[in-house]
Order: sequence, then C-alpha cells, then structure tokens
Amino acid sequence: MSVRRVLLLSAVVVIAALVAWAAWPRPASAADRVDRISAELRCPVCQGLSIEDSPSETARSMRALVAQRVAEGRTDDEIRAEFVRSYGDWILLSPPLLSPNGLVWLAPLAAVAFGAWLAWRRTRAPALAPAEISAVERAKLESLVAADEP
Repeated sequence: MSVRRVLLLSAVVVIAALVAWAAWPRPASAADRVDRISAELRCPVCQGLSIEDSPSETARSMRALVAQRVAEGRTDDEIRAEFVRSYGDWILLSPPLLSPNGLVWLAPLAAVAFGAWLAWRRTRAPALAPAEISAVERAKLESLVAADEP
C-alpha cells in the first residue's frame, strides 16, 4: 500500500471515530433536564408559552417544582405525569395524539380529508340524465305554459 492510501485510510478512521464519539449519548445534567421538561409544560397563566419561557409567578413556581422533582431523582415521565394528574393533558404543549386533547388536533385533518374525498366522489359521479315525462304530464305542462302567455 502506498503512503497516500494509508494516510487516507487513517483519516477516514479518525473522522469516523470522532463522529461516533460526538454522537454518543451522554446523560443530561439536572439543569438540562429541568430546561427540557419546563419547555414541554404549558404555563396556566399565559397559556401560549411554556413554563420555561413564561415570566409569570406561577411558571416560576412550576419550574422550581420541576427542579425539586429532578433533584429528588424522579424520571422525566414521572414529573410530566404528576403535572398531567394535576392539570390534565392540557398542560402538555404537545399532548399525546390518543388523548381527547390530542384528537382535537386531528379533527381539522379529518375534515380536510373528508372534504377531499367528497369532492373526488362528486367529480367521479355520473351526470344525471334528464328525466323523461309522460305524455299526460307534457300536455299539462304545455297547457300551463300556454295559459301564462299573453
């Protein structure tokens, strides 16, 4: 093997090792966990913001509670479940899809899908043929039209 190939091969191996090392999962610090959980919970006062972004006193006390639960050693799921028990699925900025609040997000998609299906069915429906009328009905209609003419 030439020196050039050896250098190229060793460069590829070093780059692959660095990428693998950078992608290796590391345990999140307590502050990272508090920030991540706080970003997932809705502020009950502001309603449009997470407790991470909200300046309200309620959000501050909720962040402190999250930090306390993290310090106690509870998992992220246990902390989220505690808030869901207290406030319902509404407290999650991204509610689970199979909950009643999550299904509300699917309703507009279902309405659009139903409308598209209905439009597709209407365009594929055969055109209605004009109805045939009997001779008696035709005579009645002609007499009514003749009576209307001056």
